[in-house]
Amino acid sequence: MCLEYKDKDVRCAVLELLRQLVEDDNDSKEMIAQTTNISTIIKMLSKHSPNNIKNMAENGLLEPLLKNLTEGCEEMMMEMASYLGEIVLGHDSKTYVAERASPALIKMVHRGNTLTRRAAFKALAQLSSYQPNGKILEEAGIVQIMVEEMFIRNIQNEPMNSKNEAVAILANILDAGIELENLQVNSHGHTMTSDYVVCNIMYMLKNSASDELNNNLIRILLFIAKIPRCAATIVSLVKETEASYTLIEFINNPHEELAIAATKLLTVLSPLMGNLLAERLCKTRGQPEDLVQSPTDTTPITEKQAVSAKFLAQLPHQNLTLNLALLYNNTVPTILEAISQIQKRGTRSSRFESAYLEGLVGILVRFTTTLYEPQILFSARTHNFTAVFTELLIQPSSDEVQRLSAIGLENLSTESIRLSKPPQIKRKKLFYLPKYLFCGSSRRRKIPLCPVHGGVCSSQNTFCIVDAKAVERLLVCLGNENAEVVEAALSTICTLLDDKVDVENSVSMLSEANAVQHVLNVVKEHREEGLWQKSFWVIEKFLNKGGDKSASDISNDRVLPAILVSAFHHGAGNTRQMAEKILRHLNKMPNLYTSKYTM
Repeated sequence: MCLEYKDKDVRCAVLELLRQLVEDDNDSKEMIAQTTNISTIIKMLSKHSPNNIKNMAENGLLEPLLKNLTEGCEEMMMEMASYLGEIVLGHDSKTYVAERASPALIKMVHRGNTLTRRAAFKALAQLSSYQPNGKILEEAGIVQIMVEEMFIRNIQNEPMNSKNEAVAILANILDAGIELENLQVNSHGHTMTSDYVVCNIMYMLKNSASDELNNNLIRILLFIAKIPRCAATIVSLVKETEASYTLIEFINNPHEELAIAATKLLTVLSPLMGNLLAERLCKTRGQPEDLVQSPTDTTPITEKQAVSAKFLAQLPHQNLTLNLALLYNNTVPTILEAISQIQKRGTRSSRFESAYLEGLVGILVRFTTTLYEPQILFSARTHNFTAVFTELLIQPSSDEVQRLSAIGLENLSTESIRLSKPPQIKRKKLFYLPKYLFCGSSRRRKIPLCPVHGGVCSSQNTFCIVDAKAVERLLVCLGNENAEVVEAALSTICTLLDDKVDVENSVSMLSEANAVQHVLNVVKEHREEGLWQKSFWVIEKFLNKGGDKSASDISNDRVLPAILVSAFHHGAGNTRQMAEKILRHLNKMPNLYTSKYTM
Protein backbone atom coordinates (compact mmCIF):
# COMPACT_ATOMS: atom_id res chain seq x y z
CA MET A 1 0.00 0.00 0.00
CA CYS A 2 2.93 2.35 0.68
CA LEU A 3 3.71 2.36 -3.06
CA GLU A 4 0.44 4.24 -3.62
CA TYR A 5 1.27 7.12 -1.23
CA LYS A 6 1.10 10.56 -2.81
CA ASP A 7 4.30 11.59 -1.06
CA LYS A 8 7.16 10.91 -3.48
CA ASP A 9 9.71 10.51 -0.68
CA VAL A 10 7.68 7.67 0.84
CA ARG A 11 7.41 5.89 -2.47
CA CYS A 12 11.15 6.25 -3.07
CA ALA A 13 11.97 4.87 0.39
CA VAL A 14 9.71 1.87 -0.18
CA LEU A 15 11.26 1.15 -3.54
CA GLU A 16 14.75 1.39 -2.09
CA LEU A 17 13.80 -1.08 0.65
CA LEU A 18 12.34 -3.49 -1.90
CA ARG A 19 15.50 -3.21 -3.96
CA GLN A 20 17.66 -4.15 -1.01
CA LEU A 21 15.44 -7.09 -0.16
CA VAL A 22 15.52 -8.61 -3.66
CA GLU A 23 19.32 -8.40 -3.66
CA ASP A 24 19.59 -10.54 -0.50
CA ASP A 25 18.31 -13.95 -1.57
CA ASN A 26 15.92 -15.78 -3.88
CA ASP A 27 13.33 -16.33 -1.12
CA SER A 28 12.92 -12.56 -0.79
CA LYS A 29 12.50 -12.21 -4.53
CA GLU A 30 9.77 -14.84 -4.59
CA MET A 31 7.96 -13.32 -1.59
CA ILE A 32 8.02 -9.80 -3.10
CA ALA A 33 6.84 -11.10 -6.46
CA GLN A 34 3.84 -12.76 -4.76
CA THR A 35 2.86 -9.84 -2.55
CA THR A 36 3.79 -6.76 -4.56
CA ASN A 37 1.76 -5.38 -7.44
CA ILE A 38 4.50 -5.37 -10.14
CA SER A 39 2.28 -3.55 -12.63
CA THR A 40 2.01 -0.66 -10.15
CA ILE A 41 5.80 -0.43 -9.98
CA ILE A 42 6.07 -0.46 -13.76
CA LYS A 43 3.45 2.26 -14.03
CA MET A 44 5.34 4.37 -11.51
CA LEU A 45 8.64 3.82 -13.28
CA SER A 46 7.21 4.83 -16.64
CA LYS A 47 6.24 8.18 -15.05
CA HIS A 48 9.86 8.75 -12.20
CA SER A 49 12.57 9.59 -14.98
CA PRO A 50 13.32 8.83 -18.87
CA ASN A 51 16.24 6.69 -17.73
CA ASN A 52 13.79 4.26 -16.17
CA ILE A 53 11.95 4.02 -19.46
CA LYS A 54 15.21 3.38 -21.28
CA ASN A 55 16.19 0.65 -18.82
CA MET A 56 12.84 -1.06 -19.25
CA ALA A 57 13.13 -0.85 -23.04
CA GLU A 58 16.59 -2.39 -22.93
CA ASN A 59 15.08 -5.29 -21.00
CA GLY A 60 12.31 -5.82 -23.53
CA LEU A 61 9.54 -3.71 -22.00
CA LEU A 62 8.99 -1.22 -24.85
CA GLU A 63 5.45 -0.02 -24.17
CA PRO A 64 6.35 2.91 -21.85
CA LEU A 65 8.88 4.19 -24.41
CA LEU A 66 6.46 3.92 -27.32
CA LYS A 67 3.65 5.54 -25.33
CA ASN A 68 5.82 8.52 -24.40
CA LEU A 69 7.15 8.76 -27.96
CA THR A 70 3.68 9.06 -29.43
CA GLU A 71 1.90 10.96 -26.63
CA GLY A 72 4.56 12.80 -24.65
CA CYS A 73 5.64 16.43 -24.79
CA GLU A 74 8.19 17.51 -27.41
CA GLU A 75 11.12 17.12 -25.05
CA MET A 76 9.99 13.65 -23.96
CA MET A 77 9.41 12.60 -27.58
CA MET A 78 12.94 13.70 -28.46
CA GLU A 79 14.43 11.71 -25.57
CA MET A 80 12.41 8.62 -26.47
CA ALA A 81 13.49 8.86 -30.13
CA SER A 82 17.08 9.22 -29.01
CA TYR A 83 16.81 6.10 -26.84
CA LEU A 84 15.15 4.21 -29.66
CA GLY A 85 18.17 4.92 -31.83
CA GLU A 86 20.56 3.68 -29.14
CA ILE A 87 19.06 0.52 -27.69
CA VAL A 88 19.54 -2.83 -29.41
CA LEU A 89 16.21 -4.20 -30.57
CA GLY A 90 15.60 -7.89 -31.22
CA HIS A 91 14.21 -8.91 -34.59
CA ASP A 92 10.92 -9.94 -33.00
CA SER A 93 10.34 -6.41 -31.67
CA LYS A 94 11.69 -4.31 -34.58
CA THR A 95 8.57 -4.73 -36.68
CA TYR A 96 6.24 -3.94 -33.77
CA VAL A 97 8.23 -0.80 -32.96
CA ALA A 98 8.18 0.28 -36.63
CA GLU A 99 4.40 -0.06 -36.74
CA ARG A 100 3.93 1.96 -33.55
CA ALA A 101 6.68 4.55 -33.83
CA SER A 102 7.25 5.34 -37.53
CA PRO A 103 4.39 7.90 -37.97
CA ALA A 104 5.59 9.91 -34.96
CA LEU A 105 9.25 9.71 -36.03
CA ILE A 106 8.47 10.81 -39.58
CA LYS A 107 6.49 13.76 -38.24
CA MET A 108 9.44 14.71 -36.01
CA VAL A 109 11.78 14.72 -39.01
CA HIS A 110 9.39 16.91 -40.97
CA ARG A 111 8.43 19.42 -38.29
CA GLY A 112 10.87 19.14 -35.40
CA ASN A 113 13.78 21.29 -34.37
CA THR A 114 17.40 20.28 -34.99
CA LEU A 115 17.75 18.10 -31.88
CA THR A 116 14.42 16.40 -32.47
CA ARG A 117 15.25 15.73 -36.14
CA ARG A 118 18.62 14.25 -35.24
CA ALA A 119 17.03 11.86 -32.74
CA ALA A 120 14.29 10.86 -35.18
CA PHE A 121 16.77 10.23 -38.01
CA LYS A 122 18.83 8.01 -35.73
CA ALA A 123 15.79 5.93 -34.75
CA LEU A 124 14.57 5.64 -38.35
CA ALA A 125 18.02 4.54 -39.48
CA GLN A 126 17.90 1.61 -37.08
CA LEU A 127 14.34 0.64 -37.98
CA SER A 128 14.99 0.87 -41.74
CA SER A 129 18.07 -1.36 -41.49
CA TYR A 130 15.74 -4.31 -40.78
CA GLN A 131 14.46 -5.38 -44.22
CA PRO A 132 10.95 -6.50 -43.19
CA ASN A 133 10.27 -2.95 -41.97
CA GLY A 134 10.64 -1.46 -45.44
CA LYS A 135 6.99 -1.80 -46.43
CA ILE A 136 5.77 -0.53 -43.04
CA LEU A 137 7.89 2.62 -43.29
CA GLU A 138 6.90 3.17 -46.92
CA GLU A 139 3.20 2.97 -46.05
CA ALA A 140 3.79 5.50 -43.25
CA GLY A 141 4.95 8.02 -45.89
CA ILE A 142 8.68 8.00 -45.24
CA VAL A 143 9.74 7.98 -48.92
CA GLN A 144 8.24 11.38 -49.69
CA ILE A 145 9.85 12.92 -46.60
CA MET A 146 13.28 11.43 -47.35
CA VAL A 147 13.17 12.57 -51.00
CA GLU A 148 12.26 16.07 -49.85
CA GLU A 149 15.23 16.01 -47.47
CA MET A 150 17.52 14.87 -50.28
CA PHE A 151 16.51 17.23 -53.07
CA ILE A 152 14.68 20.25 -51.63
CA ARG A 153 14.99 20.93 -47.94
CA ASN A 154 18.00 22.92 -46.80
CA ILE A 155 18.23 24.03 -43.17
CA GLN A 156 20.95 26.58 -42.57
CA ASN A 157 23.50 25.99 -39.79
CA GLU A 158 22.16 22.53 -38.94
CA PRO A 159 25.07 20.61 -37.37
CA MET A 160 24.14 17.30 -38.97
CA ASN A 161 23.91 16.52 -42.69
CA SER A 162 20.29 15.47 -43.08
CA LYS A 163 20.84 14.59 -46.75
CA ASN A 164 23.27 11.85 -45.78
CA GLU A 165 20.80 10.49 -43.24
CA ALA A 166 17.89 10.60 -45.69
CA VAL A 167 19.83 8.86 -48.49
CA ALA A 168 20.92 6.05 -46.14
CA ILE A 169 17.36 5.49 -44.88
CA LEU A 170 15.91 5.54 -48.40
CA ALA A 171 18.51 3.03 -49.62
CA ASN A 172 17.60 0.73 -46.72
CA ILE A 173 13.90 0.94 -47.55
CA LEU A 174 14.43 0.18 -51.26
CA ASP A 175 16.51 -2.83 -50.21
CA ALA A 176 13.27 -4.36 -48.94
CA GLY A 177 12.18 -4.98 -52.55
CA ILE A 178 9.45 -2.33 -52.74
CA GLU A 179 7.76 -1.78 -56.12
CA LEU A 180 9.40 1.39 -57.46
CA GLU A 181 7.53 2.32 -60.63
CA ASN A 182 4.38 3.46 -58.82
CA LEU A 183 6.09 4.72 -55.68
CA GLN A 184 5.13 8.41 -55.37
CA VAL A 185 7.89 10.72 -54.13
CA ASN A 186 6.05 14.07 -54.14
CA SER A 187 2.75 15.76 -54.86
CA HIS A 188 3.74 16.54 -58.45
CA GLY A 189 3.23 12.96 -59.59
CA HIS A 190 6.89 11.98 -59.74
CA THR A 191 7.67 8.37 -58.88
CA MET A 192 10.86 6.73 -57.71
CA THR A 193 11.71 5.89 -61.33
CA SER A 194 11.05 9.36 -62.76
CA ASP A 195 13.79 11.29 -64.55
CA TYR A 196 13.36 13.86 -61.76
CA VAL A 197 14.72 11.39 -59.20
CA VAL A 198 17.48 9.97 -61.40
CA CYS A 199 18.74 13.42 -62.48
CA ASN A 200 18.88 14.69 -58.92
CA ILE A 201 20.72 11.61 -57.69
CA MET A 202 23.26 11.93 -60.50
CA TYR A 203 23.77 15.59 -59.60
CA MET A 204 24.33 14.69 -55.94
CA LEU A 205 26.75 11.95 -56.95
CA LYS A 206 28.77 14.33 -59.08
CA ASN A 207 29.10 16.91 -56.30
CA SER A 208 29.52 14.70 -53.23
CA ALA A 209 32.82 14.16 -51.46
CA SER A 210 31.41 11.73 -48.87
CA ASP A 211 32.14 8.04 -49.49
CA GLU A 212 29.22 7.00 -47.30
CA LEU A 213 26.80 9.26 -49.17
CA ASN A 214 28.10 8.11 -52.57
CA ASN A 215 27.74 4.48 -51.53
CA ASN A 216 24.07 4.96 -50.62
CA LEU A 217 23.34 7.06 -53.73
CA ILE A 218 24.74 4.27 -55.90
CA ARG A 219 22.73 1.71 -53.95
CA ILE A 220 19.57 3.65 -54.84
CA LEU A 221 20.62 3.91 -58.51
CA LEU A 222 21.27 0.18 -58.54
CA PHE A 223 17.69 -0.56 -57.48
CA ILE A 224 16.36 1.82 -60.14
CA ALA A 225 18.69 0.49 -62.87
CA LYS A 226 17.21 -3.00 -62.56
CA ILE A 227 14.17 -1.63 -64.41
CA PRO A 228 15.14 -1.64 -68.15
CA ARG A 229 13.48 1.68 -68.99
CA CYS A 230 15.25 3.36 -66.09
CA ALA A 231 18.60 1.78 -66.95
CA ALA A 232 18.46 3.53 -70.33
CA THR A 233 17.82 6.86 -68.60
CA ILE A 234 20.75 6.32 -66.24
CA VAL A 235 23.03 5.42 -69.16
CA SER A 236 22.01 8.58 -71.01
CA LEU A 237 22.78 10.74 -67.98
CA VAL A 238 26.06 8.92 -67.30
CA LYS A 239 27.19 9.70 -70.84
CA GLU A 240 26.07 13.34 -70.69
CA THR A 241 27.69 14.09 -67.35
CA GLU A 242 30.86 12.05 -67.84
CA ALA A 243 29.84 10.19 -64.70
CA SER A 244 31.33 6.99 -66.11
CA TYR A 245 34.77 8.27 -65.09
CA THR A 246 33.48 8.91 -61.58
CA LEU A 247 31.93 5.45 -61.30
CA ILE A 248 35.03 3.71 -62.62
CA GLU A 249 37.22 5.67 -60.21
CA PHE A 250 35.02 4.41 -57.37
CA ILE A 251 36.17 0.86 -58.20
CA ASN A 252 39.56 1.76 -56.75
CA ASN A 253 38.10 3.44 -53.67
CA PRO A 254 39.42 2.10 -50.34
CA HIS A 255 35.87 2.31 -48.98
CA GLU A 256 35.00 -1.30 -49.84
CA GLU A 257 31.21 -0.94 -49.76
CA LEU A 258 31.42 1.99 -52.20
CA ALA A 259 33.73 0.05 -54.52
CA ILE A 260 31.37 -2.95 -54.50
CA ALA A 261 28.25 -0.81 -55.11
CA ALA A 262 29.91 1.05 -58.01
CA THR A 263 31.08 -2.19 -59.61
CA LYS A 264 27.61 -3.72 -59.34
CA LEU A 265 26.03 -0.65 -60.95
CA LEU A 266 28.57 -0.68 -63.80
CA THR A 267 27.83 -4.37 -64.36
CA VAL A 268 24.11 -3.65 -64.71
CA LEU A 269 24.80 -0.76 -67.12
CA SER A 270 27.41 -2.64 -69.19
CA PRO A 271 24.95 -4.23 -71.67
CA LEU A 272 23.93 -0.70 -72.71
CA MET A 273 27.34 1.03 -72.69
CA GLY A 274 29.88 -1.77 -72.38
CA ASN A 275 32.36 -0.59 -75.01
CA LEU A 276 32.49 2.91 -73.54
CA LEU A 277 33.10 1.50 -70.06
CA ALA A 278 35.79 -0.83 -71.41
CA GLU A 279 37.66 2.03 -73.06
CA ARG A 280 37.49 4.24 -69.98
CA LEU A 281 38.47 1.37 -67.75
CA CYS A 282 41.64 0.94 -69.79
CA LYS A 283 42.46 4.63 -69.26
CA THR A 284 42.17 4.32 -65.49
CA ARG A 285 45.35 3.83 -63.51
CA GLY A 286 45.75 0.27 -62.25
CA GLN A 287 42.94 -1.04 -64.41
CA PRO A 288 41.78 -3.45 -65.73
CA GLU A 289 44.36 -5.80 -64.20
CA ASP A 290 43.46 -4.92 -60.61
CA LEU A 291 40.01 -6.42 -61.12
CA VAL A 292 41.58 -9.90 -61.15
CA GLN A 293 43.46 -11.17 -58.13
CA SER A 294 44.68 -14.65 -57.38
CA PRO A 295 43.47 -15.94 -54.00
CA THR A 296 45.86 -17.27 -51.41
CA ASP A 297 45.59 -20.59 -49.64
CA THR A 298 44.37 -18.99 -46.43
CA THR A 299 42.46 -15.87 -47.49
CA PRO A 300 38.79 -16.38 -48.43
CA ILE A 301 37.36 -14.79 -51.57
CA THR A 302 35.75 -11.44 -50.87
CA GLU A 303 32.62 -9.95 -52.38
CA LYS A 304 34.74 -7.25 -54.01
CA GLN A 305 36.82 -9.86 -55.84
CA ALA A 306 33.69 -11.66 -57.02
CA VAL A 307 31.82 -8.60 -58.33
CA SER A 308 35.01 -7.25 -59.96
CA ALA A 309 35.55 -10.45 -61.92
CA LYS A 310 31.86 -10.56 -62.89
CA PHE A 311 32.05 -6.98 -64.18
CA LEU A 312 35.10 -7.72 -66.29
CA ALA A 313 33.47 -10.86 -67.68
CA GLN A 314 30.28 -8.92 -68.51
CA LEU A 315 31.96 -6.25 -70.66
CA PRO A 316 31.74 -6.86 -74.45
CA HIS A 317 33.89 -9.89 -75.17
CA GLN A 318 35.06 -8.69 -78.58
CA ASN A 319 36.51 -5.43 -77.29
CA LEU A 320 40.08 -5.91 -78.49
CA THR A 321 41.45 -2.92 -76.56
CA LEU A 322 40.35 -4.42 -73.26
CA ASN A 323 41.45 -7.94 -74.17
CA LEU A 324 44.93 -6.75 -75.12
CA ALA A 325 45.18 -4.64 -71.96
CA LEU A 326 44.43 -7.75 -69.92
CA LEU A 327 46.91 -9.80 -71.94
CA TYR A 328 49.74 -7.26 -71.63
CA ASN A 329 49.27 -7.08 -67.86
CA ASN A 330 49.79 -10.84 -67.50
CA THR A 331 46.19 -11.47 -66.47
CA VAL A 332 45.83 -14.90 -68.12
CA PRO A 333 48.30 -16.71 -65.80
CA THR A 334 46.66 -14.98 -62.83
CA ILE A 335 43.23 -16.21 -63.91
CA LEU A 336 44.45 -19.77 -64.46
CA GLU A 337 46.20 -19.77 -61.08
CA ALA A 338 43.04 -18.49 -59.38
CA ILE A 339 40.90 -21.16 -61.09
CA SER A 340 43.35 -23.83 -60.00
CA GLN A 341 43.29 -22.58 -56.40
CA ILE A 342 39.48 -22.65 -56.29
CA GLN A 343 39.36 -26.12 -57.81
CA LYS A 344 41.73 -27.41 -55.13
CA ARG A 345 39.82 -26.06 -52.16
CA GLY A 346 36.29 -26.18 -53.61
CA THR A 347 33.67 -23.47 -53.96
CA ARG A 348 32.23 -23.94 -50.47
CA SER A 349 35.09 -22.34 -48.57
CA SER A 350 33.52 -18.91 -49.11
CA ARG A 351 30.07 -17.83 -50.21
CA PHE A 352 31.70 -15.76 -52.97
CA GLU A 353 33.91 -18.56 -54.37
CA SER A 354 31.35 -19.74 -56.91
CA ALA A 355 30.62 -16.22 -58.20
CA TYR A 356 34.33 -15.49 -58.45
CA LEU A 357 34.95 -18.70 -60.41
CA GLU A 358 32.13 -17.80 -62.81
CA GLY A 359 33.69 -14.38 -63.33
CA LEU A 360 37.16 -15.84 -63.95
CA VAL A 361 35.87 -18.33 -66.52
CA GLY A 362 33.88 -15.54 -68.18
CA ILE A 363 37.04 -13.43 -68.50
CA LEU A 364 38.85 -16.39 -70.03
CA VAL A 365 36.03 -16.84 -72.56
CA ARG A 366 36.41 -13.26 -73.76
CA PHE A 367 39.87 -14.06 -75.18
CA THR A 368 38.37 -16.79 -77.39
CA THR A 369 36.38 -14.19 -79.33
CA THR A 370 39.47 -12.32 -80.58
CA LEU A 371 41.75 -15.17 -81.63
CA TYR A 372 42.45 -13.38 -84.91
CA GLU A 373 44.90 -11.27 -82.93
CA PRO A 374 48.26 -13.10 -83.07
CA GLN A 375 49.30 -12.46 -79.46
CA ILE A 376 45.95 -13.63 -78.09
CA LEU A 377 46.13 -16.72 -80.32
CA PHE A 378 49.64 -17.40 -79.00
CA SER A 379 48.44 -17.09 -75.40
CA ALA A 380 45.47 -19.42 -76.00
CA ARG A 381 47.84 -22.02 -77.42
CA THR A 382 50.50 -21.55 -74.77
CA HIS A 383 48.03 -21.99 -71.92
CA ASN A 384 46.05 -24.74 -73.72
CA PHE A 385 42.63 -23.12 -73.40
CA THR A 386 40.94 -26.18 -74.92
CA ALA A 387 42.15 -28.41 -72.10
CA VAL A 388 41.18 -25.81 -69.48
CA PHE A 389 37.58 -25.50 -70.69
CA THR A 390 37.26 -29.25 -71.21
CA GLU A 391 38.33 -29.85 -67.62
CA LEU A 392 35.89 -27.23 -66.33
CA LEU A 393 32.99 -29.02 -68.04
CA ILE A 394 33.07 -31.80 -65.47
CA GLN A 395 34.05 -29.85 -62.38
CA PRO A 396 31.44 -30.00 -59.56
CA SER A 397 30.77 -26.27 -59.88
CA SER A 398 27.89 -24.13 -61.07
CA ASP A 399 25.77 -24.41 -64.20
CA GLU A 400 27.16 -21.04 -65.26
CA VAL A 401 30.71 -22.39 -65.29
CA GLN A 402 29.57 -25.27 -67.51
CA ARG A 403 27.73 -22.89 -69.82
CA LEU A 404 30.70 -20.54 -70.15
CA SER A 405 33.12 -23.43 -70.68
CA ALA A 406 30.94 -24.76 -73.49
CA ILE A 407 30.85 -21.28 -75.08
CA GLY A 408 34.63 -21.07 -74.84
CA LEU A 409 34.96 -24.46 -76.53
CA GLU A 410 32.52 -23.40 -79.25
CA ASN A 411 34.60 -20.32 -80.05
CA LEU A 412 37.80 -22.36 -80.08
CA SER A 413 36.29 -25.16 -82.18
CA THR A 414 35.13 -22.62 -84.75
CA GLU A 415 38.77 -21.59 -85.17
CA SER A 416 39.85 -25.23 -85.69
CA ILE A 417 38.48 -25.12 -89.23
CA ARG A 418 40.89 -22.29 -90.06
CA LEU A 419 43.89 -23.55 -88.12
CA SER A 420 43.86 -27.20 -89.18
CA LYS A 421 46.27 -27.48 -92.14
CA PRO A 422 47.77 -30.33 -94.16
CA PRO A 423 51.22 -31.42 -92.95
CA GLN A 424 54.12 -29.34 -94.25
CA ILE A 425 56.67 -31.51 -96.05
CA LYS A 426 60.12 -29.98 -95.94
CA ARG A 427 61.99 -30.57 -99.18
CA LYS A 428 65.78 -30.64 -98.84
CA LYS A 429 68.39 -31.08 -101.53
CA LEU A 430 70.21 -34.32 -100.81
CA PHE A 431 72.88 -36.20 -102.72
CA TYR A 432 71.72 -39.63 -103.84
CA LEU A 433 73.38 -42.83 -102.75
CA PRO A 434 73.41 -45.94 -104.86
CA LYS A 435 70.53 -48.22 -104.04
CA TYR A 436 72.79 -50.91 -102.64
CA LEU A 437 74.15 -48.42 -100.07
CA PHE A 438 70.71 -47.16 -98.92
CA CYS A 439 69.86 -48.71 -95.54
CA GLY A 440 66.81 -46.67 -94.51
CA SER A 441 63.15 -47.48 -95.08
CA SER A 442 61.67 -46.31 -98.34
CA ARG A 443 58.33 -45.62 -96.67
CA ARG A 444 57.78 -42.16 -95.20
CA ARG A 445 56.21 -41.86 -91.76
CA LYS A 446 52.59 -40.80 -92.20
CA ILE A 447 51.26 -37.97 -90.05
CA PRO A 448 47.73 -38.76 -88.86
CA LEU A 449 45.11 -36.28 -90.04
CA CYS A 450 42.02 -35.19 -88.13
CA PRO A 451 38.98 -37.08 -89.50
CA VAL A 452 36.79 -34.02 -88.93
CA HIS A 453 39.00 -31.06 -89.91
CA GLY A 454 41.15 -32.85 -92.49
CA GLY A 455 44.48 -31.45 -91.36
CA VAL A 456 47.01 -31.88 -88.61
CA CYS A 457 45.07 -31.24 -85.40
CA SER A 458 45.73 -31.05 -81.69
CA SER A 459 43.79 -29.72 -78.76
CA GLN A 460 46.53 -27.22 -77.98
CA ASN A 461 47.50 -25.80 -81.36
CA THR A 462 44.30 -26.01 -83.41
CA PHE A 463 41.83 -26.21 -80.49
CA CYS A 464 40.37 -29.46 -81.79
CA ILE A 465 37.68 -30.61 -79.37
CA VAL A 466 37.82 -34.12 -80.85
CA ASP A 467 41.48 -34.45 -79.92
CA ALA A 468 40.73 -32.89 -76.52
CA LYS A 469 38.18 -35.64 -75.79
CA ALA A 470 35.63 -32.92 -75.10
CA VAL A 471 32.81 -34.41 -77.17
CA GLU A 472 31.83 -37.02 -74.59
CA ARG A 473 31.70 -34.38 -71.88
CA LEU A 474 29.61 -32.07 -74.04
CA LEU A 475 27.13 -34.89 -74.63
CA VAL A 476 26.88 -35.38 -70.86
CA CYS A 477 26.04 -31.66 -70.56
CA LEU A 478 23.03 -32.24 -72.83
CA GLY A 479 21.42 -34.01 -69.89
CA ASN A 480 21.59 -30.89 -67.69
CA GLU A 481 18.23 -29.51 -66.51
CA ASN A 482 19.40 -25.96 -67.23
CA ALA A 483 18.37 -25.12 -70.80
CA GLU A 484 21.14 -22.52 -71.16
CA VAL A 485 23.82 -25.11 -70.39
CA VAL A 486 22.24 -27.54 -72.87
CA GLU A 487 22.06 -24.93 -75.62
CA ALA A 488 25.69 -23.92 -75.14
CA ALA A 489 26.85 -27.54 -75.28
CA LEU A 490 24.70 -28.24 -78.34
CA SER A 491 26.07 -25.17 -80.11
CA THR A 492 29.60 -26.49 -79.57
CA ILE A 493 28.67 -29.89 -80.99
CA CYS A 494 27.20 -28.13 -84.02
CA THR A 495 30.69 -26.83 -84.91
CA LEU A 496 31.56 -30.44 -85.79
CA LEU A 497 28.73 -30.53 -88.35
CA ASP A 498 29.65 -27.33 -90.17
CA ASP A 499 29.76 -27.50 -93.98
CA LYS A 500 33.51 -26.72 -93.88
CA VAL A 501 34.36 -29.95 -92.02
CA ASP A 502 34.02 -33.57 -93.08
CA VAL A 503 30.43 -34.00 -91.95
CA GLU A 504 30.23 -37.72 -92.76
CA ASN A 505 33.24 -38.55 -90.61
CA SER A 506 31.94 -36.25 -87.87
CA VAL A 507 28.50 -37.87 -87.90
CA SER A 508 30.11 -41.30 -87.75
CA MET A 509 32.22 -40.26 -84.76
CA LEU A 510 29.21 -38.74 -83.00
CA SER A 511 27.08 -41.82 -83.72
CA GLU A 512 29.61 -44.01 -81.93
CA ALA A 513 29.14 -41.75 -78.89
CA ASN A 514 25.33 -42.21 -79.11
CA ALA A 515 24.87 -38.50 -79.86
CA VAL A 516 21.52 -39.03 -81.62
CA GLN A 517 19.86 -40.34 -78.49
CA HIS A 518 21.25 -37.45 -76.45
CA VAL A 519 19.81 -34.93 -78.91
CA LEU A 520 16.45 -36.70 -79.04
CA ASN A 521 16.30 -36.50 -75.26
CA VAL A 522 16.96 -32.75 -75.45
CA VAL A 523 13.96 -32.33 -77.75
CA LYS A 524 11.76 -34.26 -75.32
CA GLU A 525 12.95 -32.54 -72.13
CA HIS A 526 13.00 -28.92 -73.28
CA ARG A 527 10.61 -26.62 -75.09
CA GLU A 528 12.80 -23.57 -75.74
CA GLU A 529 12.68 -22.34 -79.34
CA GLY A 530 16.45 -21.97 -79.66
CA LEU A 531 17.09 -25.48 -78.39
CA TRP A 532 14.56 -26.97 -80.78
CA GLN A 533 16.13 -25.16 -83.73
CA LYS A 534 19.61 -26.47 -82.95
CA SER A 535 18.33 -29.97 -82.15
CA PHE A 536 16.34 -30.22 -85.39
CA TRP A 537 19.37 -28.99 -87.32
CA VAL A 538 21.52 -31.76 -85.83
CA ILE A 539 18.82 -34.39 -86.43
CA GLU A 540 18.57 -33.34 -90.07
CA LYS A 541 22.36 -33.69 -90.46
CA PHE A 542 22.19 -37.22 -89.06
CA LEU A 543 19.33 -38.14 -91.39
CA ASN A 544 21.25 -36.87 -94.45
CA LYS A 545 24.75 -38.08 -93.55
CA GLY A 546 24.36 -40.77 -90.90
CA GLY A 547 23.28 -43.71 -92.99
CA ASP A 548 20.67 -46.33 -92.16
CA LYS A 549 21.59 -46.66 -88.48
CA SER A 550 20.96 -43.01 -87.68
CA ALA A 551 17.81 -42.89 -89.81
CA SER A 552 16.47 -45.97 -88.02
CA ASP A 553 17.18 -44.54 -84.55
CA ILE A 554 15.39 -41.33 -85.43
CA SER A 555 12.41 -42.81 -87.25
CA ASN A 556 11.79 -45.40 -84.51
CA ASP A 557 11.49 -42.76 -81.79
CA ARG A 558 7.81 -42.71 -80.80
CA VAL A 559 7.70 -39.24 -79.29
CA LEU A 560 9.61 -37.28 -81.93
CA PRO A 561 6.83 -37.13 -84.59
CA ALA A 562 4.39 -35.48 -82.18
CA ILE A 563 7.03 -32.90 -81.19
CA LEU A 564 7.81 -32.19 -84.85
CA VAL A 565 4.13 -31.73 -85.66
CA SER A 566 3.74 -29.33 -82.74
CA ALA A 567 6.79 -27.36 -83.93
CA PHE A 568 5.43 -27.35 -87.49
CA HIS A 569 2.11 -25.88 -86.36
CA HIS A 570 3.29 -23.52 -83.60
CA GLY A 571 7.01 -22.88 -84.02
CA ALA A 572 8.76 -19.81 -85.37
CA GLY A 573 9.84 -19.60 -89.01
CA ASN A 574 13.16 -21.50 -88.90
CA THR A 575 11.89 -24.06 -86.40
CA ARG A 576 8.81 -24.70 -88.52
CA GLN A 577 10.86 -25.16 -91.70
CA MET A 578 13.29 -27.61 -90.09
CA ALA A 579 10.44 -29.59 -88.52
CA GLU A 580 8.81 -29.82 -91.95
CA LYS A 581 12.03 -31.09 -93.57
CA ILE A 582 12.44 -33.83 -90.98
CA LEU A 583 8.77 -34.87 -91.19
CA ARG A 584 9.00 -35.14 -94.99
CA HIS A 585 12.22 -37.13 -94.69
CA LEU A 586 10.46 -39.52 -92.31
CA ASN A 587 7.34 -39.61 -94.52
CA LYS A 588 5.26 -38.43 -91.57
CA MET A 589 4.17 -35.04 -92.81
CA PRO A 590 0.69 -34.36 -91.37
CA ASN A 591 -2.30 -32.96 -93.18
CA LEU A 592 -2.22 -29.14 -93.02
CA TYR A 593 -5.54 -29.06 -91.22
CA THR A 594 -5.50 -32.16 -89.05
CA SER A 595 -2.87 -34.23 -87.37
CA LYS A 596 -3.01 -37.64 -85.76
CA TYR A 597 -0.12 -36.65 -83.49
CA THR A 598 -0.84 -34.77 -80.33
CA MET A 599 1.44 -33.56 -77.57
